[in-house]
Amino acid sequence: MRKYSTLWGVLGAALICLAGSVQAQDVFLGLEDPGGRDPVTGNCSTWHELHPNFCVPHHQDSYEDNGDGQVSPCDYIVLDGTRFHIEWAGPTYHLDCQIVAEPLDDWNPENPICEEWIEIHPEHGVIRHVDGWDDNGDSVVGPCDFIVFSDGLVCHIQDVKLNIRVVPATPTSESSWGEVKALFPPLY
Repeated sequence: MRKYSTLWGVLGAALICLAGSVQAQDVFLGLEDPGGRDPVTGNCSTWHELHPNFCVPHHQDSYEDNGDGQVSPCDYIVLDGTRFHIEWAGPTYHLDCQIVAEPLDDWNPENPICEEWIEIHPEHGVIRHVDGWDDNGDSVVGPCDFIVFSDGLVCHIQDVKLNIRVVPATPTSESSWGEVKALFPPLY
C-alpha cells in the first residue's frame, strides 16, 4: 500500500510541475505616457507592445488594482477585451543606441550600476550588465543620462516609460481542484 501511495504522490507532483510549466508567453507592454512606477492608469490608456510583436497598440478597457494604488504585479488589466495578469511592472529605458531595455528584477532608480537589464527590442532576451552611469544631475536614472554596459556600449537614455509584463488571465473553475483530486486515491 505504501508503494502505491508514493507512486501517486510522485505522479501528482509531476502533474503539478507540468501544469506550472505550461504557461502563456509573456507579453511586454509600454505605456504611451511617461513614468516609472506610475499611479494606476486610467481606462482608455494606450499600451504599445514591445515583445513579441513590436509596436502594436493596445487599448486599455479596464484595470483592477491590487490595492496599492500603483501599477504593480498581481494587478489585472483588460486590453482589447482580453484580461491579463500583470507579472512585473517597472521602467522601460529607450536608448539612443536603438535598444529598449528594462531591469531584470529589482532596480534602484538612484543607481543602476551592477544591475542587469534585459533587452526587449530589437534583440529580445539579451542580458546587459550596467557597468557605469553618468547622471544628468537629478540623481535619478532618466532621460539625458548615459549608461555604460559591460561590453563597452555607451548609450544615452532618451526616454523612460512604464513597462508591464503580462500573461493572459485564465479563470479557474471552482470544481477543477476536485477534478484533479479525484484522480488520486486517499493516502491513508
